[in-house]
Amino acid sequence: MKNFKWDKKYLYWGITAFFVVVASIAFFWILRSLPAISGLISLMISALEPVIYGILIAYLLNRVLIIFENKVFIRLTRRMFKKDPVKARKAARIFSIILTMVLVIGAVTGLMIIVLPEIYNSVEKLVLSSQDYLTAAINWLQDVLDGYALEDVAVEWVNSISGSLVNWLQTKLLPGLGDVIANITGGVISVIATVADLLIGIVISVYVMYNKEIFCAQVKKVVYSVFRVKTANLIISETKAVDEAFGNYIVGTLIDALIVGLINYIFMMLMGMPYVALITILVSLTNIIPMFGPFIGAAPSTLLLLLENPTQALIFVIFTVVLQQVDGQILKPRIHASRTGLSGFWIMFAILFFGGIFGLVGMLLGVPLTTVLYSIIKRLNNRWLRRRGLPEDTAFYRDIDHIDWETRQPVYKRPELRPEAAGRDPEAPAGAVAPDGAAPDAPETGTPSERDGESTKK
Repeated sequence: MKNFKWDKKYLYWGITAFFVVVASIAFFWILRSLPAISGLISLMISALEPVIYGILIAYLLNRVLIIFENKVFIRLTRRMFKKDPVKARKAARIFSIILTMVLVIGAVTGLMIIVLPEIYNSVEKLVLSSQDYLTAAINWLQDVLDGYALEDVAVEWVNSISGSLVNWLQTKLLPGLGDVIANITGGVISVIATVADLLIGIVISVYVMYNKEIFCAQVKKVVYSVFRVKTANLIISETKAVDEAFGNYIVGTLIDALIVGLINYIFMMLMGMPYVALITILVSLTNIIPMFGPFIGAAPSTLLLLLENPTQALIFVIFTVVLQQVDGQILKPRIHASRTGLSGFWIMFAILFFGGIFGLVGMLLGVPLTTVLYSIIKRLNNRWLRRRGLPEDTAFYRDIDHIDWETRQPVYKRPELRPEAAGRDPEAPAGAVAPDGAAPDAPETGTPSERDGESTKK
């Protein structure tokens, strides 16, 4: 009888096959359970809505809180508690939270008191004047088509639409009025529930803002317990970069929308235009959406003014174009302090892609999300380039054909593109201005520095 020899590779193959089968079964089970999993996630999100609202409110108000705490109250409380810096810091935090919440609640309440009656009057006027607008449109159509064969067809078409509308009201809307009332009741209940969640979220936001250092410390503790120190440091640093990019963009966009809405309100009041509050709210909200937002808000606003006064509608269009130019060239760059770093193509791509998937929310958050992804990819790409001893400047790669894999020197498409032939300083970094005032161009060579070269050899 031959001695049996155990080969570990068969054990490895068996374990591998076993895990492949288990993973396949788990994947199939997940696919079959997607509706149930989706329903469970929706239920969990619905239950946690007050917490989510609280975290979002605290995140948006955190920058205002920091300004009050570091610039105003910390000096006052240090004088109050000279011998106890811990109490001074806690008192400054409490005073800052109180002032922040009072300002926000006061601003929202005042805005509602001022704007809601105006919106109601605008909508009421629009509804009451709708019949006059329809009559004026029919008369205008008859005057335009007077003497043409299309007059009877057009008038008959308008009358047909009116008859269909009356028939729909009598046969569809009135019999289904009970369902409409039920839907309205459900909508009112939903609004009341949302308002209640928001109120609870405000209370939660106070706790989050007061204990934000403790929450951040707990999250860091979990990260360091799960990942290696190097990986955890990378995650934390990237999270800070994401917070900086995302937070600055959101807060800056809200401030910009508020300024644009205020300018629009003042202009319409001075010009004596109708629907001031309604159009101002519409312009402010749509201005949050990059690129397409101003056009989305201007179209229905112009239509409303056109029904009242065509001259005022033309003036509004001209004013909107000028305001958007000022906003895009002056206000937004100053508010954001720096641009997103995205070209027009990527901004449009972000709006279309995320808007197509998530709707209006995707259009609002598409650009900041893309900015965050762009920042992460750029940082990772620069880190990988540094590891390979290659330059990070994009201008370096503009005119080269390839990089020699042995010497790591750039090979140019044509000899005249080399920095020596172009009269540039070979030692100047990419993008530097030439001594003679010429426009900056690509660097002479892509060779790593001596230090990088030595580290690579080692």
